[in-house]
Amino acid sequence: MNTKSLLLAAVVAAVGAVSGSAQVTSQNIVGYVRLSLNQGFNLIGNQLNNGDNKVGTVLNVPDGTAVYKFDGKYTFNSFVDGAWDAPGMTLTPGEGFFIKVPTATTITLIGEVSLNNSKALAAGINLLSVPVPLAGALTDAAAGGLTAAEGDVVYQWTGASFVSKEYVDGAWAPSAPTVKVGEGFFLKGAARTYSRNFSVN
Repeated sequence: MNTKSLLLAAVVAAVGAVSGSAQVTSQNIVGYVRLSLNQGFNLIGNQLNNGDNKVGTVLNVPDGTAVYKFDGKYTFNSFVDGAWDAPGMTLTPGEGFFIKVPTATTITLIGEVSLNNSKALAAGINLLSVPVPLAGALTDAAAGGLTAAEGDVVYQWTGASFVSKEYVDGAWAPSAPTVKVGEGFFLKGAARTYSRNFSVN
């Protein structure tokens, strides 16, 4: 998956005076992520909050596209004749999913960066994405922000197969996993809470 990101297009601040010198500030970070998808299966994630985050709101895709979510088993949703089979499916920030496209295409995800994100991970295998659109080492606080635990295994999709990296004796082998903006990945490990906060300061 060739990933391009154009992010944080604007920081919108609305400031109003309240009772003399007091102020109320509302701050939103909005932007978009552009992903180039290869024909066939791509493992991606939505990293921007887009209102209801329903599949039809998040994705603008060609006819014949299919989405596969994983929660212990796969849930399949196809886009045929201009409509999704399951229009109520959500793709929230922090979730990863497979998307199968009939031909190479580029999609653009738009929305707001969620400043505070927390996701309960079940013991075993979870399909995730970093809940904010940042690239880098998965366990780096400035990128993925995931706290590694002994025995963790991360599986990343190459477009044809998976590569794995394991956290053993306090270190990643063969190397620390890095993620691209918009990339999904599998994490196998103990139950925990994955929190990734984002600050504009």
